[in-house]
Amino acid sequence: MRFVIRTDRPVVVAFEPTAAEYFLEPGEDIVVEWFGEGGDGMVSLESANFVVSAPSGGYSRAWDSNGVEIYIGPESGPEAR
Repeated sequence: MRFVIRTDRPVVVAFEPTAAEYFLEPGEDIVVEWFGEGGDGMVSLESANFVVSAPSGGYSRAWDSNGVEIYIGPESGPEAR
């Protein structure tokens, strides 16, 4: 599954299970893709934190507004920053 996160206020996007964090400003976006067979991935907004939880047995990858991969864990691509 692939989805986009956009916000109208500054938020911290936290990726689980790695606990990697990315600061997202208004007007920017993050494209997230989930890999794996589990259909139980989850997103939630908790105060100023947007939490993205990978599906069971799977993992997440994410890209910033410029298309550069964000390092969120070992499954991130080799060009992730």
